[in-house]
Amino acid sequence: MLQQYFKQAWRLLKENPVLSAISIIGTALAICMIMVMVMSHQVKNAPYPPETNRDRMLYVKWMSSREKGSPNSGSSNGPMSYAFAKACFKTLKTAEAVAIVSPFIPSAIASIPGQIFAESYDKMLTDEDFWRVFDFSFIDGKPYTKEDVDAGLRKVVISEKTALKTFGTTAVSGQRILIDYTEFIVNGVVKDVSPVATAAYSQIWAPITTTVLPDGGEEGIQGVCRVYILAKSKKDFSTIKEEAEVLRKRYNDATTTYEAFYRKQPDTHFVYIHRKWANMEPDMKAIVQQSAIVLVLLLIVPAINLSGMMNSRMRKRLSELGVRRAFGATRSNLLSQVMWESLLQTLLGGVLGLILSYIAAYALKGIIYENSDMAYQLGEVTLNPASLLSPAIFLYAFLFCLLLNVLSAFIPARSVSHKPIVDSIHSK
Repeated sequence: MLQQYFKQAWRLLKENPVLSAISIIGTALAICMIMVMVMSHQVKNAPYPPETNRDRMLYVKWMSSREKGSPNSGSSNGPMSYAFAKACFKTLKTAEAVAIVSPFIPSAIASIPGQIFAESYDKMLTDEDFWRVFDFSFIDGKPYTKEDVDAGLRKVVISEKTALKTFGTTAVSGQRILIDYTEFIVNGVVKDVSPVATAAYSQIWAPITTTVLPDGGEEGIQGVCRVYILAKSKKDFSTIKEEAEVLRKRYNDATTTYEAFYRKQPDTHFVYIHRKWANMEPDMKAIVQQSAIVLVLLLIVPAINLSGMMNSRMRKRLSELGVRRAFGATRSNLLSQVMWESLLQTLLGGVLGLILSYIAAYALKGIIYENSDMAYQLGEVTLNPASLLSPAIFLYAFLFCLLLNVLSAFIPARSVSHKPIVDSIHSK
């Protein structure tokens, strides 16, 4: 029966090529816009190298401090100091690993000793646990260790692109490199990281102790650091947050004038990518509602247009459907036939829309996946094919096709199936 429905649907598509093309293209554009939204969400939230542990990550992006005993007074907001990060997060016992980083470092000039040519690259300062929290692929060498960080040794890990442009090869571990005219030793080379991986991205990584950090501000709270926490399991999130709150209160007990507070941090990854400002919490409810409204509009508006075209097509087939009713077909049989026929058209549009969405994802990647950090970064946005060619993407596409099919075809199909038999047979 289903095979017969699809044959009928294919014949109808060929009988009305212009109307069919308009319907398929309309469906394709709707699916394309929806899938671009889904892909953007997938790229920013789904685990993929080097941020393969996003589902087990907690983040402390900003820090706030205020005068003790004056919760309503003005606050100082920004990154935290290295000393504060070590005191309040490095000692977390529930976490698997805690990385302290400083991404607020100007781009660095890299060159080979004795060479005139030099080029600027993005630089990040990290501790040794950064390489445990994130899953980098080392092409050559290895990460620097705790001993290297504690001793402040001038060792760096560089990206593949940095190695090729500077040395002409990636087999450079142990070689000397000038970073801002200061000599370092290349400890390892990793595959390039896209700026879309907002927490792990850089082109040069150096021990956080190789630079004197401006640990100023009230009571040593403010600075230039962030904290990334890797939990053993998502179930440990509440325990880690409680433990972090205990350490915060303990730190505040030792201060005289100011106290630190977190504005509901540490954040999960989804909240972290939406926390833009240091002085306010993101309104996650409004963000989710806004995305849901856009998604609904992208479904309903084309569904209304497609429904109108479907209704016009159904009127032309009233006599055919009336004859089927006269020979014993039930209303549910007619409704099922029309829905299955419409599904073929929707699936054709869905496949075309998915192809268009992949083209848009790569052609407009600098716009679609842009974030505020990219304004001062030098790296080019690249996409990991694994994050786009995933079963989840195809499942979403199929589900949206089904939903669009129901929204656009159900009302015309139900209207036609409830027409009196005599009226249907004598319709023109």
